[in-house]
Amino acid sequence: MRCSILVILVAAVAAQRSPWKLWNGMHLRIRGVASGELETPGFTRGQSTPNGFQGSVTIHAPNGSRIRLDFEDFDLETSAQCSADRLMLQENGVTRRTLCSNLRPPPYLSRSSAVTVSLTTDRMKNSRGFVIRFTATRDSSVCGRTSLFECDNLACIPRTRVCDGQFDCVDGSDEGRCRVDQWSQQLVNSTECGSPNVESDVEVSDRIIAGEEAVPHSWPWQASIQLKGFWPAAHFCGGALLRNDLVITAAHCVDGLHPNELVVKLGSHNVVHDDPGVQVRRVSTYALHSDYQSHDLTHDVAVLKLSPPVNYTAHVRPVCLPRLGQQLPVNTACYATGWGNTRGSGHSFLLKQARLVVRDFDQACGSILSVQPNLRKNYTVCAVDESNDAGPCHGDSGGPLVCRLNRSSNWTLVGMTSQGTAVTMTKALCGMGTGTVWSGVIPNRKWIKAALSIL
Repeated sequence: MRCSILVILVAAVAAQRSPWKLWNGMHLRIRGVASGELETPGFTRGQSTPNGFQGSVTIHAPNGSRIRLDFEDFDLETSAQCSADRLMLQENGVTRRTLCSNLRPPPYLSRSSAVTVSLTTDRMKNSRGFVIRFTATRDSSVCGRTSLFECDNLACIPRTRVCDGQFDCVDGSDEGRCRVDQWSQQLVNSTECGSPNVESDVEVSDRIIAGEEAVPHSWPWQASIQLKGFWPAAHFCGGALLRNDLVITAAHCVDGLHPNELVVKLGSHNVVHDDPGVQVRRVSTYALHSDYQSHDLTHDVAVLKLSPPVNYTAHVRPVCLPRLGQQLPVNTACYATGWGNTRGSGHSFLLKQARLVVRDFDQACGSILSVQPNLRKNYTVCAVDESNDAGPCHGDSGGPLVCRLNRSSNWTLVGMTSQGTAVTMTKALCGMGTGTVWSGVIPNRKWIKAALSIL
């Protein structure tokens, strides 16, 4: 049965007062109103947002002004890429932002004279809903005053802090368009790879899909690859910091996406919160392995160029790459980290770790060839959880597998989450199977080093 949307036009009349309400199955248009409030049904009475709801409002600014939205209260179910409940802000048919969670979003300033606010809820969990104040304005920035600089994430800082050599914006946008100074290269030379400032609990062996969280900031190279426009649950793949301007991930994570669609978050433990020390960067370009093919994922490797470079801190540090000639022996104990799905409980927003042991491919991971017959095993790493029922899951793709090689105390990157198991690739249940298959860093080292020298 096709659902019809009723369109109601509301003019500014004395009898009609704010707050305006979203109605299920209706599209409301508001014209000639300079300011007001928009809320979900029953919000002021303490009622939850209805399940199975779909309604929208288009607000038209008078006299060619723009529309500013301020979120006075906000509570929608948190889900990866807002796949459950979501509020979408659209202009001219283009979705500018998709919102969910119980965090209050930053203000929104439309690019045009009209913005559509569209709410969709699923039939599962209830949330409180929201109250949004809309205002017609001629401001060109959410910061208003010319003495303030608008960061890319819509935070406001004094304009005097722009191009001062310090990252005052979480996303580095206050320095990203400035002249690159020598201090960024000096930071690279003075930072030891694979050496966390916070010691990890390497005795924890619970699987990523259901286990204990990692010690916050004990894996400081862990990166979250995110889709721009989703807030705040934009994570969809993992990665690892190789240099202050380069992150490595799985090629299948970014294949087909434009760099402008991507952002990378580093220094995070709770991936939907901006913890102190979090740094967010744009992706200016990326390189896929020259032999990568989506149908077999043998060379499932990509390197992303960050803009501007990150600032090395206690929470943001690079991982080591294997040295020339270094090997990964069978039975080496390694650790995987990620924010992927947790079995039976949805997405994990706290970083998890899992202890995995390197195994012979034919013995532990050969079943993957039933769904990836063209896979060249010499370019992969096979690793298993000794409990034999765990491993990475959806959302962990591209995330790092690290080991301490040759009795070193430093952590070396040996793989990125790529294939999972045959079960993961053919069924909804994650983490179950004989072993997980990773894109090998050592066999792809030559290409990775070449990419680092070019990007």
